[in-house]
Amino acid sequence: MDLDAKKRNFVELLLERNILIEPDFLEKLNEEKDPAKISEIINVKLRGQKTEAEENSKETAEKATLYSKDESKDGKVKVLFSYSSQPKKNTAQDFINLFNYRYNSIKKILQQRVQLESVISISKLKMKSQKDQASVIGMVYGKEETKNGVMLTIEDPTGTIKVFFSKNKQELFMRAGDIVMDEVIGISGSLGKNIIFANDLFFPEIPVTKEAKKSPIEEYAVVAPDWHVGSKQFLEDELLKFINWLNGSAGNEKQREVASKVKYLFLAGDLVDGISNHPTQRKDLSLFTFKEQYKKASEYVKMIREDIKIIICPGNHDIVHLAEPQPPLPKEYCPDLYDLPNVILVSNPAVVNIGETENFPGFDVLIYHGYSYNYYADKIESIRIKKPTVSDRVDLVMRLLLQKRHLAPTYDANPHLITEQDHMIIDRIPDIFISGDVHKSGVFLYKNVITGIIGSCFQSKTDFQEKVGHTPDPGRIPLINLKTREVKILNFASQEEKQ
Repeated sequence: MDLDAKKRNFVELLLERNILIEPDFLEKLNEEKDPAKISEIINVKLRGQKTEAEENSKETAEKATLYSKDESKDGKVKVLFSYSSQPKKNTAQDFINLFNYRYNSIKKILQQRVQLESVISISKLKMKSQKDQASVIGMVYGKEETKNGVMLTIEDPTGTIKVFFSKNKQELFMRAGDIVMDEVIGISGSLGKNIIFANDLFFPEIPVTKEAKKSPIEEYAVVAPDWHVGSKQFLEDELLKFINWLNGSAGNEKQREVASKVKYLFLAGDLVDGISNHPTQRKDLSLFTFKEQYKKASEYVKMIREDIKIIICPGNHDIVHLAEPQPPLPKEYCPDLYDLPNVILVSNPAVVNIGETENFPGFDVLIYHGYSYNYYADKIESIRIKKPTVSDRVDLVMRLLLQKRHLAPTYDANPHLITEQDHMIIDRIPDIFISGDVHKSGVFLYKNVITGIIGSCFQSKTDFQEKVGHTPDPGRIPLINLKTREVKILNFASQEEKQ
């Protein structure tokens, strides 16, 4: 059959399927002589997608975007926030604008408290007398431990002032120990000369008025970040065991029944191992380029049954820039993922809604890989003394950051992308908060409302992980029942990894 006959057959096939054929499409088909490219044009038309040549800069648009992507087939996944900007050269004013945005945004949250409804600006404190009571909202500019307590310097757009937390007020002093640089807090206290003696401290926090949601349908979500494909320590057998279970070809009858009800899979960063994350990484690699690593990772993703929605965000080992927020994985390096209709690529962090029905609003899920967690696990004494390793402390860090309503408030905690808005603020209160990075699974409940889930990994322990204090526990996969909100940890680890 000649090419013209094949083209006519393809067009007839499209008409049979009631697929709209535009004049531009026919013109492109008539002009093309390469059989392989003709097949590509037809296949993407059948899938309702654009060819690679037609893809424009929307996927890496240089702007932040807050949008809703409704999977029209079943309406169960909406992307509520995903950031897609690329870095640009910044000025000093850009830094000021970012921190002003943070201050004003979190100030609005704090002023929802009755105790902070009547805050005044720092510059107006000089109009008050010493020993007067006052309430202010400020960003932490300095913090130091003294013999008698904690001394802060806080600032707002009008000025700065010292705030002292005395050891004599032990409970307040202990809470002040959790204050970190660059966060926005509320203070009430009595005035001294250019100082406030604190009587109370207010974090933005999660309001107790939010209710815990439960789906009317028994369906499940799975959290499985940190595959690290391309590493010599990548655990392929364990991953395949997990995929076989998802596909209903492993486990007993009850386990297969649960697997059949899994509708969402969260791959929260570090799908691949990368190539230059630390000086000695190359000796630990089996695949030496990003394209090889993503091609192999895509092969595993393709094995997963198509009715599972797979939400993928990047992490610090992925191809995107290290500064956060990170944009979605670029199509240039993982085109096969973009071709999969059940894969949704989002930024880090991102917010998605899952499980919406006609009479149920669904669950808002905050996804953050967790690169900032190591800093707070090490720097916050109340966290550091409670558990022995960084991997064990992550649930405490996630609680702390929910309290602060910010995923990385301290500028030195991790690389920050300077943007017009601070996209690391937790402005939308999630129902589920998902993270990875530390390679050890965990679960917690915050305020009886937010389910926190830390995913495990499919990589055995590396020398670098031992150096930074990670104690991986690979192959342990959190599974949440959206009807009951119960979370179980499924074990796909080999006997060797269990030891």
